[in-house]
Amino acid sequence: MDRALLPSMRRRRLLAAAALLPVVRGVPAQTASAYGLALRFVDDRGQPRELAEWRGRPVVITMAYGACRSVCTTTLRTLDALQVAADRKAVALDFVIASIDPAEDTPQAWADYRRTRGLTRANWTFLSGTPAATRVLAHFLGIRVWRYDEHVMHDMRIVRLGPDGAPGASLDWQQRDVQRLL
Repeated sequence: MDRALLPSMRRRRLLAAAALLPVVRGVPAQTASAYGLALRFVDDRGQPRELAEWRGRPVVITMAYGACRSVCTTTLRTLDALQVAADRKAVALDFVIASIDPAEDTPQAWADYRRTRGLTRANWTFLSGTPAATRVLAHFLGIRVWRYDEHVMHDMRIVRLGPDGAPGASLDWQQRDVQRLL
């Protein structure tokens, strides 16, 4: 085989694999909106919810889990700071926190979590979904999740959704200036 053809053949294979990646991970390639994912969750009051309920509203969304003592603590503190900044500027925001570990974060567990941490504002919603819905949302938000022994490890990422559900500005470990999301 002509060695000059190898780079173009590799490139074609990589492009073909990249085209399949969104489908393999569970997110259709054409989905550019959280509201188009048609994912179903249950909130911390036991009510069925869909992300499309927040269509047209200013939403900040992230993922966390109740037993996390590292990344999620930072995420929740950042959300708290964002809430304070939004209140100062009279900016209405809805906060949506979806579980990374839905087997443990039941609606009752999330309700207890909220109560013990004073996260009782009506504009904060904690969601649990199926493992499949959890994976799809994590991929859509760009949050990597993996297991290390019995621990669930994950990225810190908070995303502001546009009125149509498209991801907008975001915060992560390198960028935590909450003003970006207002």
